[in-house]
Amino acid sequence: MTGVIKLIDGSFCDEINALRQQEYAKAGGFAVDLSTLKWQRADDDSYVLAVLQEGNVVATMRGEVIADLPLLERKLECPWDYPLTLAPPFLLLSRAATLSTCRSRGFNLLMRYWFLRFAMEREVPFVLGTFVADSPRETSLRDMGYQFFENKLGWQQSTYRSLRPVHVVALDMRSQGRRALAYCEEQAETGLKDYPFMGSFPDIRFVKDV
Repeated sequence: MTGVIKLIDGSFCDEINALRQQEYAKAGGFAVDLSTLKWQRADDDSYVLAVLQEGNVVATMRGEVIADLPLLERKLECPWDYPLTLAPPFLLLSRAATLSTCRSRGFNLLMRYWFLRFAMEREVPFVLGTFVADSPRETSLRDMGYQFFENKLGWQQSTYRSLRPVHVVALDMRSQGRRALAYCEEQAETGLKDYPFMGSFPDIRFVKDV
């Protein structure tokens, strides 16, 4: 079955809320107040991608463009004292969720690909993320050229509570962007054909709070 990938807005909030809460309730390695996963101001300020099949949302991922390091640190819940010098703006990918019955279809990689394309075209120098250790995405991110760091503080400041070590990952688009895109194109060749991206990314907009 094929479908499309597209940017969505608050008109899809009920579907996004249901998908996030349903899938995060099954997640291992952390606990979260599921009510805080609902569509909020940060989603309006961000870019939210969705995979749609027959008009239904089966996967989603949020990309936040962040203009300054202090806000990035608040969102990551740790100071940036790693051996990598960052330059703003940053693209932080988060709130990824895929319907359990669709997890083998590579939708996370497809959405990541389009966010990397966006970062490359708009000259966003770094793409970042954070997740608990032993995530199934670890191998693919290493192969794409992401650098891995440990957040020794874990997630304790927000509504998330980490139960396993927490990774912070960063992709330097200048040095590793083309490698990462090539990896996605090779690994997700069929998916990119079966789930085309409809539309385009608008001008850059920045999130303003956590």
